[in-house]
Parts: sequence; structure tokens; C-alpha cells
Amino acid sequence: MKFAGHRLLDALCAEYLLGTLRGGARRRFEAARKDEPLVDLRLRHWEAIGTPRYSKMMEIQPRPQLWQRLERDLDLSQYRQRWYQRTGFWKAWAWVATAAFLLVLAVSVRTLPIATSVPPEIAQLSGANGSTQITARRSKDGGTLVLQANRPILAGPNQSYELWVIPGRGVAPISLAVLGNLDATITLPRDAIAHVHAGATLAISTEPAGGSPTGLPTGTIIAAGQVAS
Repeated sequence: MKFAGHRLLDALCAEYLLGTLRGGARRRFEAARKDEPLVDLRLRHWEAIGTPRYSKMMEIQPRPQLWQRLERDLDLSQYRQRWYQRTGFWKAWAWVATAAFLLVLAVSVRTLPIATSVPPEIAQLSGANGSTQITARRSKDGGTLVLQANRPILAGPNQSYELWVIPGRGVAPISLAVLGNLDATITLPRDAIAHVHAGATLAISTEPAGGSPTGLPTGTIIAAGQVAS
């Protein structure tokens, strides 16, 4: 069974992301992600749409009078507990006791430094005016790309960003991922890993929501850079 052209593909993507697709069905869907690039691309589209977007409305704080009115209208005072009955009190006490134990343990046991592994940088993508700068890093196994933008860059409500690799002159671009923002960790499609090599070009275009409808860049290239290693 092919998932790529199935009329219920979007519903399957939703069930997969919500965790309600289980057992053998989930395993078959995960296998389709590896074998059918369009399935993985569609799933990434829904992941990107599900990324929360910042809004000034989030910063608005309700007036104290509103909370007081809700408490009065809903008679919330009857649910108040005495301080020694509150779960939060005992949770706080448990945290204090745990912190004290860990402090004693840290003093008595010599700790060793923990080495952190940062994927090596392979390319710097920049826009025409230089205001957009994106660092591309690649994992040691070559299967994961990490994009880090110099400032928050989010796609609009009716658009997506799409990451492409252009292996060489005269070779058609290959889609690597559809993105909602340009700070992202990307699992490369298996058939595209070998094309991300030294001398290839990484580019990001602006596309309609869900990605390019043609399989090639259709919008503005907002950043591009050559792979160094």
C-alpha cells in the first residue's frame, strides 16, 4: 500500500503526531516516511503548522479585577485549603530536601566535566542584503542538519519556508524540508544525504503553505550558501 497519494494521508499524519496511530499501523507509517519522500514531506508540513507562532496578544495580562470577579462569581473560595493540606506545600518541601541532599552529594563526590558535542558547521547561508544569516550544522553521521538563524524568522500564516540542496551546476534543486521557522533540526531524506556535499549549495525559498507545489523553488530565495565540508 502506497501512502503518498492516499486520500487519508493528512488524517494519518494528524494521528501520528497526536500519538493515536499505534501498533502495526504506526510502524507501517514510519516505514512509508523512509520509503516515500512525499509522506515525510507532508508530515513535516503539519509539524511546521503546529509550531506555535508568537503574537503580541500573548503579552496581555488580565486586570486583577477580572480574577476577583471570577473568584466571586464561581465561589472559588470554598475550594481553598489550609496551608498544611496543600499539595504544593509538600512538593516544595520535597524539592528542598532533594536539593539539600544533592548539595551534600556534590560536595562529597568529585564531579567530572561533561563533554558536549556540537555538530560541525558546514555552511553559512545569507540573504542578498546581509540581514539574514543562518548557520547550517551537520551531525557526524550526516543524517541531520541543524539550522540556527541570527534572529527569529517565522513563516507567515499562508506560507512556508523550504530548504533545498543544489548538488551542482545544471542539476535540479532537491527539497530537504518544509519549515515553519528557520531555527530547526532536520532529518535528511535518505536519498538526499549524498547530495549534501562540499561544493553543493543550500538555499531557502519562500513557498505556499505546505511547500512548493511543483517540486522546485517557486518563491523568493531568502538565503543561500555553499557547503564547505
